[in-house]
Amino acid sequence: MMPMTDTASEPLNLNRLLKLFSGSFLIRISYYLLGFINSVLLARFLGAEGYGTYVFVLSIVALLSVPTQFGMPLLVMREFASLQAQEKWGYMKGLALRSHQFVAVVATVVCLCAAWWLWLNPGNYVTEKQGALLLGLLLVPILSLGALRDAMLGGLRHIILGQLPESIIRPSLLMSGLLLAMFVVPVAASADNVIAFYIVCSLVAFVTGWLLFNRRKPHGVTTADAAFSTRKWFSAVLPIGLTAGMQVLNMQLSIVFLEHYSSDVEVAYYRVATLMAGFVVIILQVSNTVVSPYVSRLYAQNDIRGIEALVGKTNKLILLATLPLVAGIVVVSPWLFATFYGPDFSAAYAPLLLLTAGQAVNALMGTVALLLNMTGHQSDVTKAMTIALVVNIVLHILLIPLYGLEGAAFSSMAMLVIWNMLLWVSVKRRLGIKFYL
Repeated sequence: MMPMTDTASEPLNLNRLLKLFSGSFLIRISYYLLGFINSVLLARFLGAEGYGTYVFVLSIVALLSVPTQFGMPLLVMREFASLQAQEKWGYMKGLALRSHQFVAVVATVVCLCAAWWLWLNPGNYVTEKQGALLLGLLLVPILSLGALRDAMLGGLRHIILGQLPESIIRPSLLMSGLLLAMFVVPVAASADNVIAFYIVCSLVAFVTGWLLFNRRKPHGVTTADAAFSTRKWFSAVLPIGLTAGMQVLNMQLSIVFLEHYSSDVEVAYYRVATLMAGFVVIILQVSNTVVSPYVSRLYAQNDIRGIEALVGKTNKLILLATLPLVAGIVVVSPWLFATFYGPDFSAAYAPLLLLTAGQAVNALMGTVALLLNMTGHQSDVTKAMTIALVVNIVLHILLIPLYGLEGAAFSSMAMLVIWNMLLWVSVKRRLGIKFYL
């Protein structure tokens, strides 16, 4: 695994950029393929209704992680890259400590409040769903602290290592457990049993990631005394946290509304559609992961032309790789639904087309959100996300009761288009860089 990792001392050049892209792409495509396999296994193991319950629980976990993380991972990645460039090891150590304190305290409060609400309102859910939701609360601190660790590794430019625990280890363990439960050691097919095993997989991934970070952190961080700039950090994280929260809400809004207006079965169909549409942005996600710490570093060195050159190369790569992905998804998806999930899941194809169109716009606009966040213009991202969220909520309320899955998909597509157009305008105004060189 060592040849795939990056060291802090290596300069960024075309060969290095391609090396990081290829490594990150392999991890990201493996993550999506594992997600696809796991979704098929879960749909077969739990059935559409049970799979819908599982998806709903993870959506609630994602929503509860919003106040728990509140943008801390993105702030940590940005600041670690900048602090490493300036060799401010004490502040790096202090930020690691303060961010973990914040996440741990907020996670405890959020989970206790959610558990108390579930305890007082048992009639809102059947026994299995309530049990799965209570178990799912344990994921909130595990996933949130794991996100901090990933961000620290990413900020130190150990980009490949930072993705391994959550993108490879956890889904691989989940897949192995599902295969054992289905074909070797029979286990009762229930959402709460799957969530319990998901917690075990997440713990293993968390411990593995923490060991990787301890091996890769700079020696200066170990020996330095912690220094703090708490007010500055929390001032910076406020718009980032609001944006991250609204982004998660935008992503999970359809699941929550479909659960309320429709059924767990339609939730399952929608989840499969979003999973397939997610392949469209795989190159964008790889680009964001690779270039984030470098954009922050270049901006700290006041090298706008360096940022422009980097963004030009990555955006051309995104364009050339995304268009074939869109065509492939549109053509192959009906066969995938019928072959792997079952004929009932053909209902996911119409929403898939709408979601794919929205994600195509998201990908082809390039790394606009990253540029603003990594250069200190996070308030522009917050404003754009606020507008997109309001539009998304209004469209969900109007369209889902009338059009169900298609209404949810159209709302999400409109949100992605509006958000990206607003961000594109902000990048041109703030940085004045060319998107395709």
